[in-house]
Amino acid sequence: MQSDTMAVHAGFEALSETPRPLTPPIYQSSVFVFDDLARAADVTGGASPGYSYARIGHPNADMLSAAVAALEGAGAGATAASGMGAILAALLAARGEGGIAIAREIYGGSVALARSFLSPLGVECSFFDSHDPQSIPEGAGAVLVESCSNPLGRLSDVAALADAAHRRGARLVVDNTFATPYLVRPLEHGADLVVHSATKFLSGHGDVILGALAGSEELVAAAQSSLTTFGATPDPFAAWLALRGLRTFGVRMERAVENAAQIAKHLASHPKVRKVHHASLGTHPDRALAERYFAGRGPAILAFDLADEAQAEKFVSRLAWIRYAPSLGDVATILLHPATTSHRQLSAQELAELGITPGTVRLSVGIEAAQDLLAEIDRGLAG
Repeated sequence: MQSDTMAVHAGFEALSETPRPLTPPIYQSSVFVFDDLARAADVTGGASPGYSYARIGHPNADMLSAAVAALEGAGAGATAASGMGAILAALLAARGEGGIAIAREIYGGSVALARSFLSPLGVECSFFDSHDPQSIPEGAGAVLVESCSNPLGRLSDVAALADAAHRRGARLVVDNTFATPYLVRPLEHGADLVVHSATKFLSGHGDVILGALAGSEELVAAAQSSLTTFGATPDPFAAWLALRGLRTFGVRMERAVENAAQIAKHLASHPKVRKVHHASLGTHPDRALAERYFAGRGPAILAFDLADEAQAEKFVSRLAWIRYAPSLGDVATILLHPATTSHRQLSAQELAELGITPGTVRLSVGIEAAQDLLAEIDRGLAG
C-alpha cells in the first residue's frame, strides 16, 4: 500500500467501537471509568488492554501512533507531546547504558538537549560527522542523525550509518521530520527508531505541537515508558487534529515537494542568490544519496544563501504573503533565518563550520500555486 493510501486509512483499526465511526471522536477525558475492581486491576496493571488515566494512554494517541507506525513500516509507534519529547524518549530507549553520539549537522534544539539537559545528568554526549559513518565514537549506545538535515538539507546514508552504529553496539535513531516517510523510510535501511516532530509535515496545518516515534515493539515500549513517566504524552485534541491532518499527507507532500524543486531551480540561476541547498539540484553534494533514497527528489524544505544578514532582512521585508515563522511543514510557505532562530544555540564558528551563513534563509514550501510562489520570491529579491 502506498503512503498516500495509508495516510487516509491508517489508525482506523485502533478504534474499538462497533460499529466504528468513520471520523473518530475526541476522547477529551483525563480519566476512564471502571465497573469493577478486577477490570480496573487488569487494565492498570497491563494484564488487559484498555485505558485508565490519559497520561498513560488514550484512544486518540493510539490511533495516531498506529498511523505513524504504518507510514514508517514499523512494528509499533508512540506519540509524544512534542518532537523534543519524542527525541528524548527515543534516545533514552536506544542508549542502554552507553553514551549518545549526535550528528553535527542537526537541529539546534537537539544540540541544546545534549548540552543543557543530558550532559549535566551524566550522559556522555559527543558530536560526529554523519557523512563519515566510521567517525561514530566507540562507547555510544545511541546515535542520532537526521535523514535530511536542518537547515541545509544534507542527506544521510542511513544504511551505512546503521551498519557502523551496529558494529559499535549502538542503535541508530533517525529524525525523519524533513524527509517524512513520503520520501524515505529509515527503518527499511537499518535504523532502529524513527522520530518526528509531528507538528510539521505529518499534521501539516500549524495548529498542534506533537511528536511521534516508530520502531520495534521492544524499543517503542521503552520509549513509551519514559513518555508516561515524564508526563510527555499528548493531549487528545492535539492527537485528533494531527490524525485529521495526516489524512491529506500524500497530496500535500506531492505538491510541496514539486514546488520546492521548481523554486530551487529558479533560485539557482538568480543573480542575488549565492548558493541553493536542495537535493534535487545536480550541484548538491548528496545528489547520489538523493537518487538512492529519495528517488531523485528533494524535500519540501530548501535553503539559499544571500550576501549577508542585511540582504536576508531586506528579502523578508519585501515579501507580501510568505511569512516569517519559526517552524516548517505547514500548508503555507513560511521562512526563517537559521542563524537567529533554529540554530541560535550554536556559536558563530559552529555555524560557519556547518555552512550556515548570516545570509542563509530557509524556506518551508507549501502547497500554493508554483507560479505565485516564484513571483513572491522574485518580489523579495527585487531591488
